Amino acid sequence: MRFVLRSTDSAVAQADVAMLTALGLPGGGIVSVGDTHVRVMPGEMRVANELALPPYAFENGAGAPGSTVDVSRVVAPAANRISLDSGDVPPEGAIRHLVGIPVSDGNRYTVDGREVTVTAVRPRSPAIVTAATVAAETARHTSTAPSTPSHSGAPDGPPLMVVGLENELDLLTGWLRLLAIDGTADDGTVAGVTVSGPVGSGRSELVQAAADALDLTVDHIDLRTVTTPDRLLASFERAVTSAHPGTVLFIDRLDPLLEREAGIRHQVAAVTRWLLETVADTSGVAVVLASTNPTAAADLDATDLLRRTLAIAAPSLERRRALFGAAIGDDVDLDVLANATAGFSALDISTAVLDARAATRSPLTTERVLASIRATPASLGTASLGSIPSYGFERVANLVETKRALTETVIWQLRDPRRFERLGIEPPRGLLLHGPPGTGKTFVVRALAKESGAAFFAVKGAELLDKWVGESERGVREVFARARAVAPSIIFFDELDALAPVRGSSTNSVTDSVVAALLTELDGVSGRGDVFVIGATNRKDLIDPALVRPGRLEVHLLLGLPEAESRRAFLDITTVPLAVDVDIDDLVRRTEGMSFADLDGLMRRAAIAAMRDDPHAALVHPHHVDAALDGG
Repeated sequence: MRFVLRSTDSAVAQADVAMLTALGLPGGGIVSVGDTHVRVMPGEMRVANELALPPYAFENGAGAPGSTVDVSRVVAPAANRISLDSGDVPPEGAIRHLVGIPVSDGNRYTVDGREVTVTAVRPRSPAIVTAATVAAETARHTSTAPSTPSHSGAPDGPPLMVVGLENELDLLTGWLRLLAIDGTADDGTVAGVTVSGPVGSGRSELVQAAADALDLTVDHIDLRTVTTPDRLLASFERAVTSAHPGTVLFIDRLDPLLEREAGIRHQVAAVTRWLLETVADTSGVAVVLASTNPTAAADLDATDLLRRTLAIAAPSLERRRALFGAAIGDDVDLDVLANATAGFSALDISTAVLDARAATRSPLTTERVLASIRATPASLGTASLGSIPSYGFERVANLVETKRALTETVIWQLRDPRRFERLGIEPPRGLLLHGPPGTGKTFVVRALAKESGAAFFAVKGAELLDKWVGESERGVREVFARARAVAPSIIFFDELDALAPVRGSSTNSVTDSVVAALLTELDGVSGRGDVFVIGATNRKDLIDPALVRPGRLEVHLLLGLPEAESRRAFLDITTVPLAVDVDIDDLVRRTEGMSFADLDGLMRRAAIAAMRDDPHAALVHPHHVDAALDGG
């Protein structure tokens, strides 16, 4: 693709977002321009095909301002070794100024008014200077003796909580450099960035590592004791007053205040926006807002001041393996440990390793760490971040066709999406379960979540409805955002007819807005990722038709009253102990027309009848079942 070159004082190149999208780089990336390479980001351009380049790009052979050149996308690795001809500029200091920039052999750059030349780059040219590059080169130039590992068996390397977040670290380092050093980010109208991720994901460690790579000071604004907007304002005023150029104001634990009642939340948003506007007008100072909620900037109505969000996902299998490798080394079975820690945050893994070390003075073994893992609760299995049910399809009575349909629709695409790609089709992203009450819709969906290995978010339809303007839509956005953060995941909207009735059929305008918000999320405007949406209802006819068309909740499964085989299967797996003289065939016949919920209630009443006869009863006998059937 051809661009017309012009110059800019920015440290990175800029181009029109539509042109970058055509290049396959909608969010920016590395491109080849003439004989050099630059990082390009979206920007406001006077002409669509203009490419604004920093001075060093022209010096390294990009071309001349006003010329037309071919520009192409380039995949560049992270630099693990750089050699410089830097004169009297310390090499580690010069490299620190090049973070985020793709460098090539022979390229020249200006650092503190002096010219430095890159003489060699490994693994190849071009390569991107990262925070890890700075750390490695600093250690190489300043160390006089080998470092001592902090504990036996664990290799040297970056802070444990940052392991596996190399890409996120590079991106955050680049943003902070633009905000707090170059002062060229978005023409000075941006205050900072949002870093979102579940508790224990390594947000604060990531910010500190990025700041260390740039030699910036991090001012942690402690909000643990802040409970009112007035105290929040006082904390922010102290931070702004003491901030100096080269400072990152790190705001964490704002979430509890944002989860308060609407009146307080609006005051918190106003105070926070004051801070952001003040920082945006202050040179050399940046804000990092850390949150468990990826929509924090939107909830604060501050997306114009916090335009970029960095999301830290729950640790993948590969990252969990890397975390154990960094904490322990290769003397244990890393694959076994990684597979045993689904739902663990980086902090959970660190805790499990520390507990294992505390329990023995011998070198750690796989069995010792597994024992510690079993004693460590998985924090990402909490209700607020998606739960992982404890039972699978083995607890679902019969329903063979239903389980087959769910496997084909949901599990296949979460485990092996390539089978859909081979046939050139998009997998379904939504499903509607409908049928009479008590037929096991919620139960079977929870079992599905266990079978698929996905985090599970169960939402009652009425829970999201709020009388305050915009609150219900915010709830919808937040559910999807949390699900994306721990994907693959399943969002289950129970009683969907209460949340999304046919538009115009209700006197409550809130539901119309909620339907619109759901349609936006279901259409993938926000990029749902590996998030599957399931709705359940007893009244399919009451749901807005736009939600249940193809491309949204397109697969419809009817769960009717269980047949005799399903009732028998339920009685075979019930946890209520039945005596051998209970006639299962007769019980199946007598429960015709009952739902699974009715059968569950029947077993509960029979057990209570047994306890009524004998407080120490361990079996339910036929006369107890008869009493339950008679309503006793």
